[in-house]
Amino acid sequence: MVNDQHRCEVSQPVGDWALSSVQGRILEGVAAGFSSGRLSRELHLSSKTIDYHVRVMSDKLQAPNRVSLVSRAFVLQILRTDSWPPRMACETLD
Repeated sequence: MVNDQHRCEVSQPVGDWALSSVQGRILEGVAAGFSSGRLSRELHLSSKTIDYHVRVMSDKLQAPNRVSLVSRAFVLQILRTDSWPPRMACETLD
């Protein structure tokens, strides 16, 4: 999904927030339509951890649900518009 070695910041400021590598992988999965269960299996994280990160990203991007989160991510150019499955526009680093 996402390389863990570079930092990704949103193209339009959202405070001083930047995506972690885990959040980047989760966002890609959410954009591809994966459930929390599927993401938890693929990323070896608990479903609650997936839901926590989705909630954090949704709060930061002021998105009330997953569809809005993905839409905001495209508008803010966090996700690339030229690839399927969805990919981050830049790489991330913790």
